Amino acid sequence: MKNSIFPFVFLFSITFLVTGQENSIWYSFGHEGDKTQITELKDIILYEDVQEEESPYPTRIDTVDIIKRFDASTYIIFKPNRNGNYALMSSELLQDGNIKSVGIFYQSDTPEAVEKDFTENGLPSWGELTKLWIFSEAKVKELEQAPGYDEVTRDAVLAALGIRKEISPYIVNYQKDFPDTKPFRMYRYVELKAQQKFIELGYNPYKRVPYNFEKQFEGDEEVIKALTEPMSFDN
Repeated sequence: MKNSIFPFVFLFSITFLVTGQENSIWYSFGHEGDKTQITELKDIILYEDVQEEESPYPTRIDTVDIIKRFDASTYIIFKPNRNGNYALMSSELLQDGNIKSVGIFYQSDTPEAVEKDFTENGLPSWGELTKLWIFSEAKVKELEQAPGYDEVTRDAVLAALGIRKEISPYIVNYQKDFPDTKPFRMYRYVELKAQQKFIELGYNPYKRVPYNFEKQFEGDEEVIKALTEPMSFDN
């Protein structure tokens, strides 16, 4: 399943022509290394599958409307979905503007409810836990040349797994707001943060390479313990 930056969108094919507007182009990666181009315009965001090879099928494009901007990096968006049609999108530039960290919060049926939540509460205390990363074209080229999981060092693995302790306050706060969250979703958030750590360390976690950390570090008790010790999400 593709890991979309807007996880509850429905994909559909459209023909869309935009003229006379400045744009900002970013890219996201899915679990299998598949790539999506994200074009941010004045009032709309386009999500377009990047086809690495020629395909007889039309490129799929999805859209998210920008309803209201609070500033350059925080705005209310609209997309019909089962969790609420409106939400707050907040972003932050990292690594000299080559990475954008994006979070989606306060899903609701009305833009007024989203604005009220944001005005009264600001960004959630657990916000960093769920933020996804998207990348500039220059960063994508850098990632494509970076080593994958089959080449990681023990220090990199330990550093990436060490984020569990780092993000534990976010996990606790998230569970307070969403006590019925299934464990698999919490594991996914931890995996997401570990991927981001690997990117900071110069690796490409999306690279399609065969790897098995337990075999790669067989006999290294510290790494194996870090890999296999169970995670607890109790408050």
